[in-house]
Amino acid sequence: MIKRYLFIIIISTGFTVFGQESQQDSIRPLLYSRQFTSEKQISIRVGGGIQKKLFTEIGLALHKCTYGDTGFFSNDFYTALEWFPNRESNLYALKMGCEANANLINVALEVKYQTDFQEKDVVIIPKIGLGLFGDVNMFYGYSISTNNEPFSDIIGKHQVSIVFNFNNHFLRYK
Repeated sequence: MIKRYLFIIIISTGFTVFGQESQQDSIRPLLYSRQFTSEKQISIRVGGGIQKKLFTEIGLALHKCTYGDTGFFSNDFYTALEWFPNRESNLYALKMGCEANANLINVALEVKYQTDFQEKDVVIIPKIGLGLFGDVNMFYGYSISTNNEPFSDIIGKHQVSIVFNFNNHFLRYK
């Protein structure tokens, strides 16, 4: 009887000891793991759009982008000069704002001082749109005037724009 129990113990111990495989991870390692964070860098900001009339803008942005396997996030602070060409009188604006971009969704807030050198207005524009790494952004914005809308007949309230932030990593995040 003892021989029988001893035989069962030895056989079962052999199966458990020699039946083990070497430790291997069941998940294959990724062929590549990408993580990239750009340092804050000065970008040249060029854009244009329509706000009842065509406008252009040029300025500078302090831009940062983080790109990884889970997506990307970018933000920038900018200042720019905006120009609305008009037959009667041109309209100029000095503006500053910030943008944040996460996985194609963009939000921005902009404050601008606009003038035709006779009238003036300070306008706040919240924006939403689509963007790629914060380098190329398309926005819809709504102008909120603080001075009874002196330029509403020239430019209106709704704005659609596209902006490019040119920098060392322009659309090259790998």
